[in-house]
Amino acid sequence: LRQQAYLTKGLKIQVCDKRKEKERSYTFYFEGGIKSYIKYLAREAPLVHGKIFYTSGEKNGVLVEAAFQYIKEYENLEESFANNIFTKEGGTHLTGFRAALTRTLNDFARKEGFLKEKDENLQGRDMREGLTGVVSVKIRDPQFEGQTKSKLGNPEARLAVDQVVSETLLDFLERNPQDARAIMEKCILAARARMAASKARQTVLRKGILEGLTLPGKLADCTTKKPEESELYIVEGMSAGGSGKLAR
Repeated sequence: LRQQAYLTKGLKIQVCDKRKEKERSYTFYFEGGIKSYIKYLAREAPLVHGKIFYTSGEKNGVLVEAAFQYIKEYENLEESFANNIFTKEGGTHLTGFRAALTRTLNDFARKEGFLKEKDENLQGRDMREGLTGVVSVKIRDPQFEGQTKSKLGNPEARLAVDQVVSETLLDFLERNPQDARAIMEKCILAARARMAASKARQTVLRKGILEGLTLPGKLADCTTKKPEESELYIVEGMSAGGSGKLAR
């Protein structure tokens, strides 16, 4: 009931529980709609930026609402809904939201100099780290996929969400420079951590391969890893080899 009240802005739901002697009543009403839902989802986490991004619009008969805010954590929480039905497995509407977020933030980062010409674009996973987001669409004839029917399959939903978010996100970033900087710094830090982890993994794998090689008893490995300090010596006889090792 709380979730439904968030998804339908201005809706008030009153529940009276008479199962026990002492009657209890509950009221669910959230004037902010999914903006209030974002606050609820991120209520216990430190925030990266103060203002919540929110947009709504209609494209080709699809009503779209989307909101997000970044927290100073690594977890990603995205919830998506179609006709107020929770789509646990996401779907085309969530794909459209992610595409718009990735493209717009990359464009803004280039435009404002957060990314230099030599820098590679941020990846989608960089922008989803610490993201708390909600996407909701109202659509005729929703097509649900997956074994549990919890994934939206309508292609028009992807395009509608992509367009609505793209048209308003850039304006939000330009109007709120402090929030924009905080968001970009969060995403760039995530990208640097990803690239550092990738390099460290490659180093470990490469080192493991080299250390796994066993040399024949008559051969001695180099004492340095620098190619410019390494040479190959070929000697005749074990005695010459022994004195050669000592002289290194």
